[in-house]
Amino acid sequence: MPTEGESGGDALTPAVRRLPGMLYRGAVDPDRPLAAVSDGVVRVCGYDRAAFESGERTWGDVVCDDDADRAWARVRAAVDAGEPYDVTYRIRTATGETRRVTERGACVDDGTLAGYVDDVRPGRAVVGRRPGEASSGPDEGSSGPGEASSGQSHRLDETIAETVGDGVYALDAEERFALANDAYCDLVDASREELVGRPVTEVLDEDVVAEARRLTAAVRRGEREVATLAFTVESDGEERALEARFGPFPTGGRVGVLRDVTRRRRRRRRLRRQRERLSDLVDLYDVASEASWAVVEQTDRSSVERRLAERLADGPYALAWVGRTTGTDVTRAANAGGDGVPVDDGALARAAVRAGEVSVAVDREVAHDGERDESTAERATAGEGRRDEPARDASARDGWAAAAVPIAYEGGTYGVFVVHADRRDAFADPERTVLERLGTTVGHAIASLDRRAALLSERVVRVEYRSETAAVALGVPADGRFRFERTVPTGDGEYVHYVRVAGLDRETAVGVFEDTSGYGRVRAVGEHDGDVLIEAVTADAHVTTAVANRGGRLRSVTVEAAEMRIVAAFPQGVDLRTTTEAISEVVPDVELVAQRSTTREEPTDSALLDALSRLTDRQRAAFETAYYGGYFEWPRDSNAEELAAAMGVSSPTFHQHLRKAERTLLGAYVG
Repeated sequence: MPTEGESGGDALTPAVRRLPGMLYRGAVDPDRPLAAVSDGVVRVCGYDRAAFESGERTWGDVVCDDDADRAWARVRAAVDAGEPYDVTYRIRTATGETRRVTERGACVDDGTLAGYVDDVRPGRAVVGRRPGEASSGPDEGSSGPGEASSGQSHRLDETIAETVGDGVYALDAEERFALANDAYCDLVDASREELVGRPVTEVLDEDVVAEARRLTAAVRRGEREVATLAFTVESDGEERALEARFGPFPTGGRVGVLRDVTRRRRRRRRLRRQRERLSDLVDLYDVASEASWAVVEQTDRSSVERRLAERLADGPYALAWVGRTTGTDVTRAANAGGDGVPVDDGALARAAVRAGEVSVAVDREVAHDGERDESTAERATAGEGRRDEPARDASARDGWAAAAVPIAYEGGTYGVFVVHADRRDAFADPERTVLERLGTTVGHAIASLDRRAALLSERVVRVEYRSETAAVALGVPADGRFRFERTVPTGDGEYVHYVRVAGLDRETAVGVFEDTSGYGRVRAVGEHDGDVLIEAVTADAHVTTAVANRGGRLRSVTVEAAEMRIVAAFPQGVDLRTTTEAISEVVPDVELVAQRSTTREEPTDSALLDALSRLTDRQRAAFETAYYGGYFEWPRDSNAEELAAAMGVSSPTFHQHLRKAERTLLGAYVG
């Protein structure tokens, strides 16, 4: 190593010869002949320097055939563009082993290639050498084959060292910098003049230097082949992850290569996070599926709410609770999991109900579809990340997050469920989609229970609503009277309406719907007792669906004299305020004008109710479309093709759903 009065450049040749990877100089040629290589070639591929510098072997002989053309194309393209190259490929070593290496270099002033090749897997055994042999190398004054003189070797190695994209450095026996190339200076944010002759402890943390000493001693004793050390430095206000690979000089000191692995580590973290997120998502799918089956099997609403909370808390979430809604107010109905919550999740639940979509709280932020509300959650402290990871990456797993999911089905909101996770990134778009679907499934289950309770209830509340804007929007002529017989949801976001029209001829009745915004696929089904039966399709939920989703049964919807009248029956105990709010979403100016408690008009039949509950949505839609569309009349008002078109399915599919529905319903009477 340099003594007092020597320059760092005087030590360059022995230093670069002892780098753990292979420095090289060679012609710009696809066969990759090498004029000069460092001793690290043995560690990289198992062949000695003489094999390449004598021309006995080229680097192209070592590169695996499957990778050779691709690797050379990358190098050639960079050379033609006047840029450095960085390429990874496979080689076959002297012992026949296949390993992956990375090569960095550039075309230098004399038109040759100069670069550095290293094994991409740290800590590999040295090929063809005993432990520790590769680190000692030849005597410092020796020259390898093919070198004309030590001066020429100095210039050659200096050029190569400055061409390598990685930082090359050497320390003397007192751990002062003897040399450092430009890349090393950039990595530690210092000039060459500031480094050469300066103790390494003034540049790097003492704990990093101490660990480097320990590893160097282990290599010197033959306990390991090469030393590798990862640490972080602050450069230009940014934390950078570095990796040093080094070995000792026989007379003291060490030489090595320093590489910036910040991007590689971030990529690895992203891949790890992606794997974790995928695993979490698979778990959530399983939990959502199990929760769906669990709630569908329950026979009352309280059981549905309890099972939902329990299953979610047993799965990927720390705690869960389910609430019932009255307007935008939320009352807890079931809890499971932990007690303490770091956020006002009541406000979060109300936000989800108001927005009608999943709301998420992370620290002080509440988000739903890109909107933020910092006043509805309290901040929680995220845990510290690992030393080599930026805090923003670590905090994605630490800390907490909460999500509130509306329990809704076909326009009706029945409640909300809230879940808490012990990581801040728990509710990205894929997770929200799964939770939204679970909310719909639970909403369907509760809606079915409400409808069943309404059908079995002996006492009902009969209510009447009125609206003027709905009648005006429909454009009913003064002498016409419209009565909506039935609205059938097709299951694809469309609704088929069957409307009996009195006082108008067929052409005029059809024209009313064709001229009204929102109605499509309009046709006259037939005429009975002077009335015209119209079939019309809409893309939004009609008032009949809003009533059904609240457990009610629509008795009549009539439009005449510029006024719409809605009569419906609901089970005792129904919250008429929220019911009216649900109907007002379809008919904005709806007004409750009458209500009274009465005895159910028709008898209940448990066998029929059981049969109806076993129908799928499509089977029920096919049956109701056939019934109200006149399929069972003789002669038929509609054929299967027309009814299938109204549902947006093929004729065979319509027949399949209809036959299964008929078999189920008839079995309730003859079984």
